[in-house]
Amino acid sequence: MEHELILKLLMLMLGATLLVALCHRLGLSSIVGYLASGLLFGPHLFGVLHESETLHWMAELGVVLLMFTIGLEFSLPKLLAARRLVLGLGGAQVTLLTLLVAGALNLWLDIDWALAVVIGGAFAMSSTAIDLKQLGEQGELQATHGRIATGVLLFQDIAAVPFLVLLPLLGQGVEELPAVLLPTLLKAVGVFALLAITGRYLLPRLLHWVANTHSLELFMLSVLAMALSAASVSVLSGLSATLGAFMAGMMLGETHFRHQIEADIRPFRDLMLGLFFISIGMQLDPQVLTRNPGAIAAVVLTLTVGKALLQWLLIRSFGYPPQGALRAAIVLAQGGEFGLLLVAQALSLQLGDARLLQPVLAGLIISMLLAPLLLRYNAELAGLFGQGKRTLPDDEPMHSGEDIDSLQDHVLIFGYGRLGQGIAHVLNENAIDTLAIDRDARRVRELRAEGESVLYGDASNPRLLELARTREARAAAITFDDIGHSLAVIAQIRRFNRRLPVMLLQPQDQPPLHIDDAQVFVFDAAMESSLMFARQLLLLSGLDSDQADHAANAVRTHDYSELRSVIDAAETDRESR
Repeated sequence: MEHELILKLLMLMLGATLLVALCHRLGLSSIVGYLASGLLFGPHLFGVLHESETLHWMAELGVVLLMFTIGLEFSLPKLLAARRLVLGLGGAQVTLLTLLVAGALNLWLDIDWALAVVIGGAFAMSSTAIDLKQLGEQGELQATHGRIATGVLLFQDIAAVPFLVLLPLLGQGVEELPAVLLPTLLKAVGVFALLAITGRYLLPRLLHWVANTHSLELFMLSVLAMALSAASVSVLSGLSATLGAFMAGMMLGETHFRHQIEADIRPFRDLMLGLFFISIGMQLDPQVLTRNPGAIAAVVLTLTVGKALLQWLLIRSFGYPPQGALRAAIVLAQGGEFGLLLVAQALSLQLGDARLLQPVLAGLIISMLLAPLLLRYNAELAGLFGQGKRTLPDDEPMHSGEDIDSLQDHVLIFGYGRLGQGIAHVLNENAIDTLAIDRDARRVRELRAEGESVLYGDASNPRLLELARTREARAAAITFDDIGHSLAVIAQIRRFNRRLPVMLLQPQDQPPLHIDDAQVFVFDAAMESSLMFARQLLLLSGLDSDQADHAANAVRTHDYSELRSVIDAAETDRESR
């Protein structure tokens, strides 16, 4: 039995790896690979995997961690700054599509209102994972359609919380819903108050203590424990685990640990989400493709054509230019992760007939398979309908997690001690933006309070480098003495930007560094200090500034070799005595 389990897991891992790799090769989202893995290895085809309580809870953990990271991104000041785009347009999009689809299903197919609202909500959602990833790769996030899509996706992520909370209640019937809803809302308020007090006064202090140990392993374990504890409190109160995780993320999102938390938890989240999408793929019966091709085609056409048309009209009504509105509508014209989750939960809770929900699930998945193509050619598709001449209003706020989301052509500073702060001051005085990363929690807290652009975290973490917009940076400086850590940072930088110039501090009492990278420049502070001292003496001795600079540059040109030979000879002579 044990050997059989290991073989099944091996088949699943190899199959999922190959399918995800193939999706990356074809420019598709990894979600498609996970869905295909669940379909192939699920009970309907190869039969390697079957429904089990363990698999269900592991998949649920992925959704919990997803909602936790969404909570990290959620910020009331940010939301209010972009309220017209996020609350106005995003709220109208979710509400209008949900009600239109639900009304049509209730009127034409006589589907119960509770189930119709669930399906309508699934149709309203788009894929945050696919859209933001591909728009970022295409450099379109800051374009008009990219900003519109990002704002709408943000509201969809927020709207998923009440959908997931209310979903189990819908199974009790519309008549009993009002009686159940009030106690549920009171419980939600109580849980929110408890987590708000805890997140405001206890969790930041605990994280500061953990951060001061400088143990990244302990920090990561603490964050996971906090997320799961909040989810457990919510479940024990009779609410959804996702609600507690979202609230905990929202509380921690107000601290300066936010980016390091997201960077640490992302690998676990992505792995668990992979299992979640595999579990959804397992629920799709491929026979539905032959039994109900007309219903599936109707779902796909509604998502890709009908949804795009409605969204275009809605976006235009908010005053956006025709071309930007059309491109944003095309970008959002697909199903999403939360749509899949809503339908999958409805299936597991038996809220409706599987013969109805299976075509919806299949149509959502097929629309997500088509999404990368629509995204890649959104400009060409929109161009078929003419060019818009208006531009986005200048006062329209961009959606961003912080000011760093709009950074471009900036200098990254790794290590923000006295040297790093001095570098930033000089660069800022010359109108060059800087962003620092440091893992001293107290220093980051104090400097952020003074308005400095500094993130807390490990500079060698790839997710943190992605958040710091390494691809858009103009240069980087590494100012700490740990050469092993410095080399790890450089290796991660090169994953994002192979041509980024990097100034590396030569550690004291270390042999001269020789980095096999033409874009890495080693700065020897000890040699440069001696050279500047000598230059100042040359000025005091009567040489003019040009002569002193020429003498100093001559030493630099030969990599301080003359200066090193003199110092080494002096040390050798002193040791021989």
